[in-house]
Amino acid sequence: MASIPAQEEFLAVTRKSQEAMITVIKTWVDTVRTATPRLMSVYAPLTDNLPKLPSVTVPLVDRLPAPKDAVGSAYDLAELLLASQRKFAEDLLKAMTPLIADRSENAPKSVSQSPVQAPSQSATRVPSQSATRGTAAGSEPKTTASPARKRTPAGPAEKGTTAS
Repeated sequence: MASIPAQEEFLAVTRKSQEAMITVIKTWVDTVRTATPRLMSVYAPLTDNLPKLPSVTVPLVDRLPAPKDAVGSAYDLAELLLASQRKFAEDLLKAMTPLIADRSENAPKSVSQSPVQAPSQSATRVPSQSATRGTAAGSEPKTTASPARKRTPAGPAEKGTTAS
């Protein structure tokens, strides 16, 4: 798989930040290890005065996986899920390829073509004088988009007719 320089840079930065975090955790663990025995000797006389915590048993704790196994199992599942998602995306792209190919082949050659007028715009135009010659003088021509149209309780078959 070809690598992109930006991806390589991102992965390098990620690795450096992970290494820095590991260094911080190791330093913290070493500090706790060296400080704990000293603190125990200082606070040992005081611990006798503290109340005792009840013992707690967790059922089935012996069946839990070790932390290393839990991490491995989680990443194995994530790897399988990611592979499944990749196959799904590739299959989806393969199924859509005919549409993508048709779209590029049927694309208009010129971008300067005027857009097609929507049907709703053409229905609201007022007819020209030549179209209204058959009407009486002084009367308005009737159009399908006239606001003065009366609606009757008739069924949908008569929709679009005008009443005078």
